[in-house]
Amino acid sequence: MSTLIELTTSLHLTDIAINAVGGFLGSALLLWLAMGRQGIKTLRSRIARPTVLLQPRKTPENIFTGIELGAPAEWIKEQLGPPNRIAENWWGYRFSDSLVSLTFDASHSLLTLAVALTDETTIFEFPAMHFDCPPLGKIALSDLEVDHLSLEFNESTRHSELLISGREGPRGAWHYIAFGALSPHIPGPLSESDFRWDKDEAALIGPADQVKINWAAVSATSEIGTFPWDFGLRL
Repeated sequence: MSTLIELTTSLHLTDIAINAVGGFLGSALLLWLAMGRQGIKTLRSRIARPTVLLQPRKTPENIFTGIELGAPAEWIKEQLGPPNRIAENWWGYRFSDSLVSLTFDASHSLLTLAVALTDETTIFEFPAMHFDCPPLGKIALSDLEVDHLSLEFNESTRHSELLISGREGPRGAWHYIAFGALSPHIPGPLSESDFRWDKDEAALIGPADQVKINWAAVSATSEIGTFPWDFGLRL
């Protein structure tokens, strides 16, 4: 032990350590004075661990025409990415400007594609064949008053809806279309659609051109139900 102390003394290790600490503190002080607070923040930001900025995805503009009925599920996943929600024969996508609902048949081919608006400025061209249909986002109920479409009123404890549907396409190659003015009773992301319905008269109260259509669908089947708006809720 005495030998170690003598060695430390002879090498002046204590002085060296003190000088090293003092030099470090002095350098840090000079760096602080030279750079200031803003400079230190900039330096720290440059040497800090990088961060990932997650940008919300937007719906493809050609969602109704770019993905055809009958398309295989795996191909759709390659185009749209992994779905946000999955259930039996159903996928749900949450985009920054819409909700997209996809249903599949037993062979995992696309059966129904439905898009609900969550952004007041977004529009999507809709592929109607037998009438002049405005883009989804600009469609009012009055635009759908055509002979081959029918109107029904649906409601539950959770929503009220006007559903307009019909058949389109060339003979022998029919497909189905649907439009909805959906008003959930629970606050959520859907674009607002307000209307009043007289249940006794089974008639709309008020002008049809004031009722906004906030979702639309194309389908290989006539069984197009209410848009599953609740998967857009974030609890």
